[in-house]
Amino acid sequence: MGKVDICMKIRPTVLTLFILLTGIIITISLSLQYYFLKELAFNATDENMTHISEKIEQKIKNLDEKNNNIISNLELYKSIHGIPKKDERHPLLPLIANTLNNNKFIYAIYVGTVKGSFYEVINLDIDKKLRDKYNASKEMKWLVIKIYTENEKRVQYEEFLDSSLKQIRSNKSLATYDPSIRPWFKEARKTHKIIKTDPYMYTNLEAKGTTYAKEVPNSNCVLGVDVSLTSMSNFLKTQLVFDDSEIYLFRDENKVTASANQGKNYKNLDFEELRKNLKTSNKNSSSKIIEINEKKYFTYFSTLDSSYDKKEYLTVLLPLKRIMEPYNKDILISSFTTLLILLLSTPLVWLATKLLAVPIQNLANENRKIINRKFKDVVFVKTNIKELDDLSRSLVKLSISMQKYEKDQKELMDSFIKIIASAIDAKSKYTGGHCERVPELSMMIAQAASDDKEVFKDFIIKNEDEKRELNIAAWLHDCGKVTTPEYVVDKATKLETIYNRIHEIRTRFEVIHRDMTIQTLTNITNGADEKEEKQKLQDSHKKLHEEYNCIASANIGGEFMDKEDIEKIKEISKRTWTRNFDNSIGLSRDERERLQTNKNNTTPQVEKILDDKIEHIVERELHMEKEYEKYGMNLDTPEHMYNFGEVYNLSIKRGTLTNEERYKINEHIMMSIVMLEQLPFLENLKRVPEYAVAHHETLIGTGYPRKLTKDQMSVPARILAVADVFEALTSSDRPYKEAKTLSESIKILSFMVKDQHLDKDIFEMFLKTGIYKDYADKFLLKEQIDEVDISKYI
Repeated sequence: MGKVDICMKIRPTVLTLFILLTGIIITISLSLQYYFLKELAFNATDENMTHISEKIEQKIKNLDEKNNNIISNLELYKSIHGIPKKDERHPLLPLIANTLNNNKFIYAIYVGTVKGSFYEVINLDIDKKLRDKYNASKEMKWLVIKIYTENEKRVQYEEFLDSSLKQIRSNKSLATYDPSIRPWFKEARKTHKIIKTDPYMYTNLEAKGTTYAKEVPNSNCVLGVDVSLTSMSNFLKTQLVFDDSEIYLFRDENKVTASANQGKNYKNLDFEELRKNLKTSNKNSSSKIIEINEKKYFTYFSTLDSSYDKKEYLTVLLPLKRIMEPYNKDILISSFTTLLILLLSTPLVWLATKLLAVPIQNLANENRKIINRKFKDVVFVKTNIKELDDLSRSLVKLSISMQKYEKDQKELMDSFIKIIASAIDAKSKYTGGHCERVPELSMMIAQAASDDKEVFKDFIIKNEDEKRELNIAAWLHDCGKVTTPEYVVDKATKLETIYNRIHEIRTRFEVIHRDMTIQTLTNITNGADEKEEKQKLQDSHKKLHEEYNCIASANIGGEFMDKEDIEKIKEISKRTWTRNFDNSIGLSRDERERLQTNKNNTTPQVEKILDDKIEHIVERELHMEKEYEKYGMNLDTPEHMYNFGEVYNLSIKRGTLTNEERYKINEHIMMSIVMLEQLPFLENLKRVPEYAVAHHETLIGTGYPRKLTKDQMSVPARILAVADVFEALTSSDRPYKEAKTLSESIKILSFMVKDQHLDKDIFEMFLKTGIYKDYADKFLLKEQIDEVDISKYI
């Protein structure tokens, strides 16, 4: 036996029969009312259509009259049939341009000869498609086309003119267009009257138009005016009774001249059938009900008076339903009154309530799923009540739409995050791509850890949300670098700030070198032994060069400086030179505030060749220590923001950064914490700050900024630390180091694992799975990729 889906009890069955019987009585009553109201509506509509027909007929006559007058006026000029050549201008060009300017419905005015010569002026403002076709700029107003014979060849010369008829551009090519074989040319030569062609598609406009043309008396040329039918269609739109109604103008051959709505909804309209009905009625107008695409329309058909040989017809289609809308209100009132009486007399409301209550409750449950963002769990609620059925389908569609919206929001957020990361990378040419490469490497390692069911059995990426959470953390791991000055990140030498100050110091050495030479020459002039003085000068110059070479070498920061090297720098710094210019002028406000000079700032002044001056100190104005403490960060903060002292910087033992600059770079992670902790991340992204800001911590609490240990760091945070270090080691664009090979980078990683700075399990999985090779193939230079014996480290 088949399963019965619908079972109705006696009560609803009786209710159905009662409603059916009452409905028959209501239907008969309403049908009679509808009939009389329909007659009234049709009569009123017929009168309205007659009025519209008269307006449209007058509009067409006015349009025909305008075009006839234009042709009649232009043919009076003897020069109208002259075809100018390349460097010639038609004497009537200003008149033609003015005519086109005053008649926006005209596309072009032209004249052609039996020999194929042709002259045309086109209004480029008539349609955007026209500009696109000719690649015309906004300054170009007119297109003049000349076709004439040159060197026994027919050429076409195109001029693009601005509004003052000044030429902007020109083209010249072989002519393919021959006006003498065009239908409008032939038709115009058969008669001495002005002819109006059937509508046809303008190639340039991709829109329909018609041509008015006449043969110029006593000549072999035809004068033509092209009229776009868009203006007529726009006029017809203003005559629409309803938005979904339609008005057509067409000719004998069923060619549509203009249409209010471009005939979008009436493709099956049979104009020939309509014309037959008009002929049988013996009237110039008639109306009837027709059905198109299973929808009924009130159709009005009329023959328009025309001064041309071919007749024009007007057809207006009005949706029958729309005509009856004003009268349906009365019918609806009657219906509702009857139904109200029916409902009040029906003791079965409780059953109707029950029929509604159950599906509504089910729909409420589905709606709660949407509220809780469980869009994939929303299901269709089956019900026999159409409205509730529609509502159920709407809820399902809504859940799908919300899924898409949520996806779009995620993509938007991810795009913003990547823009921020890209901006950080773009700050320095030396770290470009770091924020992009670290997320890719992190996700490779994380996926491998998630797939490992032994060592990382407690770590599983359960869904796309968790994967996205880690990916966003990786993209934002250096977001605090937006606060780090570029010159600190890019500092390639010890004396570098915005520029390398070694040049300034070298200039001082140059001054001392010159002063030595001058003093020697002075001594010789005053009677000193020339040979002895020159030997002293040579020795002094040599020592000076040695001292500068020592300073220049220290400035590189490539080798470790021991105590003796630093003492040598200090010893060299005792050498003096004489400054003869005021050092307190031409300065910025910040420099003036830092500059501490003696009350007597007279020159010359004797100064050390290298010095740590008060003005080299930049005081710390923004104190963030308390803000950092709120987030559990504990980092020793240098007293000053920066110290640009020359001896102080040259005495850096390793690298190029001072303590203040190193703190500034390290501070980026603290700023990252402050920034990320203030963002209102959703529940599924709440661990982004935790993952993103722990990549400078170690497993033994010696890292920064929170001095976390391994137990306090999640697996994703430890993964990000490995990815960050490996990317930095293998990067080939850092200013302070040469690009390391793959084996060198792995070796350094192993040292950091041994020192418990990086996670051993992650490091070994990184090697076993071959992730290091996959990353190298994608991002490292060919000369960096060498063989790695991973057995040394596993």
